[in-house]
Amino acid sequence: MRGDPEDPLGRRLDALVREWPDLAEAAEIYRVTLPLLRNVRPIAAPIPLTEDQARRKLAEGRYLLHGVTLVFDHGGARELMLGLARNLEEAGRVAVSPIRSALEGDRLDLEELLGHVAEGDYPSLAARAEAQALDPPLLWTLAQSALKPTLRAWCGELAPLVHTAGAWEKASCFICGAPAALGELQGNGQARHLRCGQCGADWLIRRLQCVYCGNEDASLLGVLSPEGRRESVRVDVCDKCHGYLKVVTRFAASSPEELAVEDLSTLYLDCLAQKRGYRRPPPWQEEP
Repeated sequence: MRGDPEDPLGRRLDALVREWPDLAEAAEIYRVTLPLLRNVRPIAAPIPLTEDQARRKLAEGRYLLHGVTLVFDHGGARELMLGLARNLEEAGRVAVSPIRSALEGDRLDLEELLGHVAEGDYPSLAARAEAQALDPPLLWTLAQSALKPTLRAWCGELAPLVHTAGAWEKASCFICGAPAALGELQGNGQARHLRCGQCGADWLIRRLQCVYCGNEDASLLGVLSPEGRRESVRVDVCDKCHGYLKVVTRFAASSPEELAVEDLSTLYLDCLAQKRGYRRPPPWQEEP
């Protein structure tokens, strides 16, 4: 598996596979999908929110896209999803062939599927997939990927309305409602930020607090770290709710593509935490 020597993400994936050979298949999937996601130009209608409306939504505990009719180029999303499926099939992922065939035959309702993804409704998407003998997790992943460029465009539009969204203290994204992929300690001050793997949003959160249950009792908060790597990666854990959050140290915020690779490259931290009895919350929280 060879990457473009001029592509830093490709070099990172190469290094990752050298260190963790078991991740070769997953790294190959990232290698064939990330360029498409990075280069696509989504067509999305502006979201009609004012700064006051945005701040009011956050104060009420609702993410900014909650309840909003999402208008975007479904044809473009279909072409992106089809391109992703074809690339994965060419890379040897034969399980994607039925999904590629269904897309080419217009047997999938993309508006419905992407609506399920936008709402975090995996059971409904899975039911549709099973009705057509398609792989539900793979269809979910492809639909998520097809929606990402549009969500990132909306994030770029909406995030400036609330600046740092300092009043938002949830572990779910203040833009799209997806769960935070990981935490970042950013800059010289090592401020703790949460990052969304779907839309790329970045929001500041207090360091001495569980992002899931809000626990601030220092005796119930802890840190797990692999030997020799505490300065660069760690896991924040809470002994009240038994939740955990992967945290990486970055001078500047990661790009959305870098976030995906960071999440993959820190899978061993998930194993470390789960072996100690900690867990991530369900993929999507209940809507407010």
